Amino acid sequence: MRRNPLVDRLFGWLVGHFTTYHADEFARFTRSASPGRSAAAATAALPPDAPPVRPPAAAAIAPGTFEITFARLQQERSFDDMWDLVAEDAQRSWGSREHFVERMRRQGSEYELLEAQVGEVAIVPEWTDERRNRTYRNVARVAVRYRIRHGWREVALDRLVHLVPAAGGWRTLYYPQEN
Repeated sequence: MRRNPLVDRLFGWLVGHFTTYHADEFARFTRSASPGRSAAAATAALPPDAPPVRPPAAAAIAPGTFEITFARLQQERSFDDMWDLVAEDAQRSWGSREHFVERMRRQGSEYELLEAQVGEVAIVPEWTDERRNRTYRNVARVAVRYRIRHGWREVALDRLVHLVPAAGGWRTLYYPQEN
């Protein structure tokens, strides 16, 4: 086909309709202003500059920060948002989002979470939940002191909370209380 210029041009024209321009050639269509156009109209074809995407700060995905966020959502009675922070194994034991929200509302009418203070945080390479007989890897063990109001009494409870790694941070192994 290279021997016949007419066939070569026809073939180039046909293939040009089914392919894209090389990235270097694209700039000449977006930046060069013709005599009848202004330079602003030529640069308007470029997409706007996007701010660089930065990963979240390490403090934002720290296990202690996660637990404080979970407690804050409970204080605000945002039980739907809390559901998204519960690990999959715990979600299965709750049954459904609706059941979780209903039980949390009922619990919220009896108990009020006043404060959560995070103590020592440790990352454990492997941890087995004795009650559920499940083993997890790279678990965050967080010592938390909760201040709770039940009626007129205020009580402080110390708990070890276990968080499992998940996409975008951590998820809590918050199981329903057994009756």
